[in-house]
Amino acid sequence: MLKLYNTLTKQLEEIPKQDHLNLYTCGPTVYNFAHIGNLRTYISSDLLYRVLKYEGYNPRWVMNITDIDDKTIKGAIEKHGKDASIQGLKDFTEEYTAAFLKDLREVNVLVDEISFIKVTDVIPQIQDFIVKLIDKGYAYKTEDGVYFSIEKYQKDFGDYGVLVGEKFLEGKKVGARVKVDEYEKDNLSDFALWKAYDETADAQIFWDHPVLGKGRPGWHIECSVINDVAFKGKPTDIHTGAVDLIFPHHTNEIAQSQALLGKGNFVKLWSHAEHLLVDSKKMAKSAGNFYTLADIKAKGFSPMDFRYSLLSANYRSQQNFTWEGLKASSVARSRLIGSLMGEAMGSNEGKIYKQNFLDSISDDLNIPKALSVAWDTLSDDAVLIENKVATLMNFNSILGLGFDVAQKMVPINIQSLMDQRVGAKQKKDFKQSDEIRKQIEALGYEVMDTPDGQKLKKKLSI
Repeated sequence: MLKLYNTLTKQLEEIPKQDHLNLYTCGPTVYNFAHIGNLRTYISSDLLYRVLKYEGYNPRWVMNITDIDDKTIKGAIEKHGKDASIQGLKDFTEEYTAAFLKDLREVNVLVDEISFIKVTDVIPQIQDFIVKLIDKGYAYKTEDGVYFSIEKYQKDFGDYGVLVGEKFLEGKKVGARVKVDEYEKDNLSDFALWKAYDETADAQIFWDHPVLGKGRPGWHIECSVINDVAFKGKPTDIHTGAVDLIFPHHTNEIAQSQALLGKGNFVKLWSHAEHLLVDSKKMAKSAGNFYTLADIKAKGFSPMDFRYSLLSANYRSQQNFTWEGLKASSVARSRLIGSLMGEAMGSNEGKIYKQNFLDSISDDLNIPKALSVAWDTLSDDAVLIENKVATLMNFNSILGLGFDVAQKMVPINIQSLMDQRVGAKQKKDFKQSDEIRKQIEALGYEVMDTPDGQKLKKKLSI
């Protein structure tokens, strides 16, 4: 049974089997291109989703697209001017949404199996959620919007900040209101659920509501509502995201949702991916170490080389990206795929490796160990090549490293024989043609004569 570390309880927990599992990932704010640190988070979530499928949990994966916040509005105004409208905002964010989805596909995240929900598509539901919080006394109106009352929440629930740690509130005092979306842990201020329209800062980007007035959502309310909408009021089984979202974003999600739904009715398990450092430093444009997938491709590397590089560290450990490390990962991935094209003799079917692989991925997604099992499988001369390929293809459903490429590639020695057979057939030397066919078949390939010419097919025993 799969075990995962729960950020909320600070311990490993078994994930019970059920008819289906609700999985939610905090998605991107689409005001710029995703950097490689962002991609680590989404690849980590993709690995979790693949493991859940592999082990029969029947997961439903939902991810939000934040296309309305402080940053997206600023970007839309810079592009469309002071008269920028909601449509202008959508035009601006759509460019980066498309780029984000393209990046995900290139690093082999299972994009087609994710239900994406844009914030601008659930504005009415967000408004209703906020009104209910007002009615329950957990939110209040001011001249610049609607705010969530931490004091009221803490009085009734007593667990604000528990995701950070039980002693989070010690020595801290709840302060005044804070309008910005992101702030530090020392600033325990009431946060904005609905930001009143500011003609100077918001151009013509706003929604109107009879109770809330003209304005737009705060950042934190978005994910609470999208979880509720996506899973129809049922608890979220696993909620994933980057470690820097623990506070304030996920902390505030818990407060908003429990205030409306009741304690324990929001998320069962929180899973967070650690930071990706670059040259042992935090990634920043000012430091000159801010990279996107486009930068990786510009250096001649494949996006799949980057995916492989991430498999060397557990998702809960900080990982350091360097160009030298990426080169080593590129070489290793090429060797791994190339090894699948080699030949070996033996009789072992590789069942022990499948169990070792399953044990690894079930232990809090120990992907580095799972990858080492893949290498062990390849290096075992007692495993037939066809069984190696079948086993590695099974592992690839988790690792997502493009092992299928090996099945599409023909070893040089096989291709050389194939070329000789083509020549023999052109000379009508059918005896030599048949002899070459037998040589090819002895090496594990079938030769098929078709109207389009000679074709090769790898013989597999799965």
